[in-house]
Amino acid sequence: MSPTMREKLAEYDALPDDALVSDAVAAVILSISIWTLRRENPVPARQISERKRGRRVGDLRAKVRGTEPEQPKSKKKAA
Repeated sequence: MSPTMREKLAEYDALPDDALVSDAVAAVILSISIWTLRRENPVPARQISERKRGRRVGDLRAKVRGTEPEQPKSKKKAA
């Protein structure tokens, strides 16, 4: 494992649930390959830009715990 990946994994616990991590980090957290992550999609990907996507930290934590992920709180507009 590269030193950069070790740093990212060390920072993982401090991230808020709404943070996004790369597929590489998500695959290590779930102990699966990147290809399996993309094929089976155990945690839905969020589109960051046209060519980049990430996985929500709260969804990853829920998957590891074996529980349902909490839905992000949406900001409702006052009528």
